[in-house]
Amino acid sequence: MTADELGCLQKMIFFNECSGRVERMVTWNADEAFPSFGLGHFLWYPKGTKGPYQALFPEFLSFLEAQKTEIPAWIKVLPTREAPWQSREEFLSDLSSDRMAALKNFLGKTQGFQTQFIIRRVKGILPRMLTAIPEEKRSEIELKFKEIADDPKGMFALIDYVNFKGEGILETERSQGQGWGLLQVLEEMRIPKKKEDSLKEFVRAAKKVLENRVKNAPPEKDCSKRLKGWKTRVEDYVKIKC
Repeated sequence: MTADELGCLQKMIFFNECSGRVERMVTWNADEAFPSFGLGHFLWYPKGTKGPYQALFPEFLSFLEAQKTEIPAWIKVLPTREAPWQSREEFLSDLSSDRMAALKNFLGKTQGFQTQFIIRRVKGILPRMLTAIPEEKRSEIELKFKEIADDPKGMFALIDYVNFKGEGILETERSQGQGWGLLQVLEEMRIPKKKEDSLKEFVRAAKKVLENRVKNAPPEKDCSKRLKGWKTRVEDYVKIKC
């Protein structure tokens, strides 16, 4: 990607994930047991908490330190790289504190590094996906992934979908045996006759996988009201303009 394409990608992620507002880079949703931070909503589990998803915020901090980039002083002195809040209520009551102001400022200034971290993560997904599936399926999944990734719009689609619904590799990211991540979208996707139609086919497959996600969800995790918004999000992949 060129510098302009990278800048465009950063702006698109910021708009999609945070509505272009820095304060939305710091969240703890009511139906979740953990907060998330940054352009990619990197998860940060509280001390002693384990979950089915990857805790990417500590990985991002390590990435920055490898780049010789400073992280907030209050995070550096934590006894462990675990979130210091034990509940959403505790987190919300801390939003106006000095340390949260420092965190928001840090996240606003490191958007470029966050974009690089996200791209690096997406590039590392393909080998993991290929390892997770039977050998006879690997060549087809690799072909689909590369056809999407070759298009700048397609790279955004890969990045956004992984941020949105995960890689689809972990067995814990399943409902009634079916996943809803990127791997499942690529498995659902058909190889179009024309390469330029690959992104449209990716969108069709993503919508189908999201429909299955709603259908397979247990009653206590009903997400049917979100489906319309989810579909709109993936439909926008073919409308990208910079």
